[in-house]
Amino acid sequence: MENYWQDGLHALSVNEVCRRAGLSKPSLYRQFGGEDGLLDAVLEHYCETVLGPAASHLSPERSFRDNVEGLISFMTAPRESPLGCLHVKMRSACKRLGPRSEARVDAVVQELRATYAAMVRGAQARGEVRADVSPRLAAEYIDAQVTAALHQVAAGEDLEDVRDRARLAFSALLPR
Repeated sequence: MENYWQDGLHALSVNEVCRRAGLSKPSLYRQFGGEDGLLDAVLEHYCETVLGPAASHLSPERSFRDNVEGLISFMTAPRESPLGCLHVKMRSACKRLGPRSEARVDAVVQELRATYAAMVRGAQARGEVRADVSPRLAAEYIDAQVTAALHQVAAGEDLEDVRDRARLAFSALLPR
């Protein structure tokens, strides 16, 4: 996971993954069925250890502002792990994915968007988010803004600038 997250999918061949992990290629294929199975397992582990805990802080009961600040904090917090988001990197490398890993990437997108939509519905019920924007559209918009911010973080952009741009982008959903 760390290697794919740090170096990106295009930078690592199966042979390089095996070399770094100290595995033979036949062992990797026995365990995962090939690179597609490995990438699927990597994303599953990433979701369990990184995305899941982060998404658990998003709640329809919390204020929209608190949810947004939590997202921004997660995206831009200094950390020991590689910059950006492995899931976003995998979404950007869709030509490298096989059917299993591509299906998992798509499923994660749908789960995140469902979480964002629930967050928006709760905020709309409290009058914190524009009522003229459907929760589905708002969720897609939030997903796009999160993806853009995580690309900026991965590119090494100034974190305060990323935070400011994200706050500005999310403000489009606030009542006028």
